[in-house]
Amino acid sequence: MNGYGVVLGGGGAKGSYEIGVWKALRELEIPIVAVAGTSVGALNGAIMIQDDFELAYDFWCNIEIQQLINLSCTSILDGKPFTPRELAQVVGEIIENGGIDVTPLKEILKKYVDEAKIRASDVDFGLVTFSLTNLKPEIAYKADIPEGQLVDYLLASSCFPIFKPQEIGSCKYIDGGIYDNLPAALLADKGIKNIIIVDVSGIGRVRRFKRDGLNIISIKNSEFLGKTFQFDGATSKRNITLGYLDALKAFRQLEGKRFYIRKDLSSTHLTYPLTASELQNLDIALDLKNNTLSPDKLANYNIIRTLYRYTDGKLDTQAIVFAAAEISAELMGIDRLNSYGWDELAKEVLKSYKTISESPLFRESLKDISRLVRHKNEAEIEMLDSRLIVAYLTNFAETDKRLIKLRKYITLFFPKICIANLFISLLIKRTI
Repeated sequence: MNGYGVVLGGGGAKGSYEIGVWKALRELEIPIVAVAGTSVGALNGAIMIQDDFELAYDFWCNIEIQQLINLSCTSILDGKPFTPRELAQVVGEIIENGGIDVTPLKEILKKYVDEAKIRASDVDFGLVTFSLTNLKPEIAYKADIPEGQLVDYLLASSCFPIFKPQEIGSCKYIDGGIYDNLPAALLADKGIKNIIIVDVSGIGRVRRFKRDGLNIISIKNSEFLGKTFQFDGATSKRNITLGYLDALKAFRQLEGKRFYIRKDLSSTHLTYPLTASELQNLDIALDLKNNTLSPDKLANYNIIRTLYRYTDGKLDTQAIVFAAAEISAELMGIDRLNSYGWDELAKEVLKSYKTISESPLFRESLKDISRLVRHKNEAEIEMLDSRLIVAYLTNFAETDKRLIKLRKYITLFFPKICIANLFISLLIKRTI
């Protein structure tokens, strides 16, 4: 079957990430022929099929846990501190009601889910739930769901074990994540060869399925998405942005290991290419021509190994420079949830360096940093803000012998700091 199937995993509040992935798929005009989901993935999948992106975005950016459940104390769910008295109250309510009441969520779904639109869509839809009555999973495609019961089945798929089970007819159902939290098999069984799997690191079982002959594109959160019940607008917006950027990278629209880099190299002048003299200075600074088995050799090995982790397995000059740019951006605290050109990222690094090096904190800490580095106090150095050490090392002249010795020591234990120092030194020279 032509087109792509999309698998949306369960994960509660982490499901906001899936809206960001959807945004990227829309921009890339990826043809979607089917969606399969479990739990919150099923809820998002239903809205995806009815093609109401703005509705989904608005929902996730304004939702709070209190809007989804009936519970007098939500501290146990949102991670806030709670007293023994509150805990006893919550446990009492759950026991009395047979689980947490999700009537508010049902009302929201009735408002947001357009069953007629979903049934009229050419995009197929499937979900997974688990029958407590029969003690077995139930897989339901939209054609299998009786008219007027779509919301009930969505609730059945997303009924977390501490929630009150969803009743459909004579059966009681709970969250499908107990059986399969990433139901890719639903799409493979339909003959779909191109499958996009969106994993939000939710709690649940992930079942194996036959991948032979399938084109699998996996999109998984590259950062922690928050707690399962952390429903709040700020976290959702952040997760949506992360999902959007991760999806663009998965489809090779962006590159980079840690950051999200646009591929246009025509505007790259500040970071690359290096001149012959700059290459020579790099050799001198790192003593790269030293082929003896010495501490210097070990230090250089640490640098090369660290750089390698930020490449695609090729350590040519361009890869080294761009790896150094990402490492420097990471150490200097550059906002990761944005897309950059390589030179834009370098400018952000340089801006952060100047802010740190000109700050009162740096001036106040200068003597302490100097003492710690001179005396090679590894434990205390590790406790320092790495940006301060980078700024300290960059104060020395490139050929200063003290700098070379200090770099060799720092490289043995903190190779990223040495890499950032060298990269920033390059930027400073290029901008003078």
